[in-house]
Amino acid sequence: MNIQPVPPNYNINREHQLITRENTYVLHRKLVTFHSEDRDVNKWPNANHFEIELPESLSNIQSTRLLEIGLPSNYHTFSNNYQNTKLTFTIRANNRMNSSLYLALVANIDNTYEIAIQEGFYSGKQLAKELENKMNNVVYQYLLNYTDPSGVSVTSPSYDHFKVYYDEVGQQMYIGNNYDEFTMNFSEKIEYTFPQVSDNSNFCEQSNIWNHYTKWGLPYNLGYNKEDYIGIDTSGNDTSGNIVFDYDDYTWLVPDASGLTPGQSAKAYYVKSSNSICIDGDSVIYMEMDKFDSIDELKPYPENTSAKYKNDYNGIVNSAFAKIPILNLPNNRYYDTRIDLQNMSHYHPPLSKIKKLKFKFRYHDGRLVDFRNCNFNFMIEFNMLRDEIARDYRNVRTPGTYNL
Repeated sequence: MNIQPVPPNYNINREHQLITRENTYVLHRKLVTFHSEDRDVNKWPNANHFEIELPESLSNIQSTRLLEIGLPSNYHTFSNNYQNTKLTFTIRANNRMNSSLYLALVANIDNTYEIAIQEGFYSGKQLAKELENKMNNVVYQYLLNYTDPSGVSVTSPSYDHFKVYYDEVGQQMYIGNNYDEFTMNFSEKIEYTFPQVSDNSNFCEQSNIWNHYTKWGLPYNLGYNKEDYIGIDTSGNDTSGNIVFDYDDYTWLVPDASGLTPGQSAKAYYVKSSNSICIDGDSVIYMEMDKFDSIDELKPYPENTSAKYKNDYNGIVNSAFAKIPILNLPNNRYYDTRIDLQNMSHYHPPLSKIKKLKFKFRYHDGRLVDFRNCNFNFMIEFNMLRDEIARDYRNVRTPGTYNL
C-alpha cells in the first residue's frame, strides 16, 4: 500500500479530521549587533559610512528596526568637515605714529585675512577668546612677514586691537577693534579641502552647505547673517566712546589712544551679531541603511531654486532607516545609549535575502557625522517569516493499523 505524503499545509498533530491551515508562517526574531571597529578600516576609513557582512544570510525579512545604539558624545560642534571653522575680514587702517606698520596695513587693504578656529566644542566665552586671539594673530603674522617694495620690514610689528565679547544675557557675539576700521566678509564663500581617499568608490564626500539657509558656516554659528558687516563707530554709545555691559559691570571696547598722530582722535569700531549664537550642535542623527530605508524626509529649504512652490519637490522618499535623538552635549564624553527608539520598517513583499549591509550616519542637511575616530555600536532586530510546517514527513511514524 502506497501512502501519499501529507500536504504541508495540513495539521497532522490533531486527532480530528485534517483541515487546511490558514497560516503556515511565524515570525522568527533575529538580533544582530554591529561594532564600527569591525568594518574594513582600509576600505572604509570613516565610521560614518561603511559596509559590513552579516554572520549568516537572512531570508524572508518582514520587518527590521534599530533596537539599540550607543554613540560617543565627544563629536565636535565646530569641525573642518562641517565647514564652520573659518571666517574672513578686511582692515581699513587708521593713521598711527608707527608709519611702517601703517603702510603695511594699507598695502593689504584690498585683501582679506582668513582665520580658522581650532576644531572642537566651545562655550560662548571660549569661542569669543578663540576668535580674538586668531584675528589678532593673523594680522601680526602678516606684519611680521611683510616687506615693502624696497625690502624694508615693519618696525616693531605687533597687533592686539581686535576684541571679541560674548554677551551672556543677550546671547550675542560682539566683534570689535579699538583702533582700526574693519569689515567682516560674511557674504563670501570660503573653500574647504578634505582628505582624498585612494579608492573613491568608498569615499563619501561631505555635502556643500554654503547654499543652505542655516548652518552655512562659522558666521551662522556666531549669530550673523550671510552679508558683510562694516564696523560701527562707537562714538555714539556714550561720551567716551566705550561699550559697557552693565549687568557684568564691564567696559568692553575702549578706544586705544596710544600711537595716535597729533590731532588724531581715538576711535573704536564693532559689529554685533544679528541673532543669538548657535553652538550646541545638532539635535538628531539620521541613520541610513542602503536599500532598506523607510523614513521620508523633507530637505532643507534651498536658496537657489526656480520652483514657485519649493516644497513640491523638496522631499526624499525612503531617505533614512532611523532617527536618533542626541541627548547629551558633545562635551559630556560618555556614551549615549538608546533602547526605546520607534523606527520599525516593514517590507511588502518580504525581502528575499540579506547578506551585506551598508550604513551611513548624517545630519538632516547631509553633513556626515564626524565621530573623531571613536567607535560605537548598535543592534538591529530582523523579523523573518519562517514556514512552520514545511517539513519532510517521509520519516513520520506510521500507526499500526496501516498495512505497509
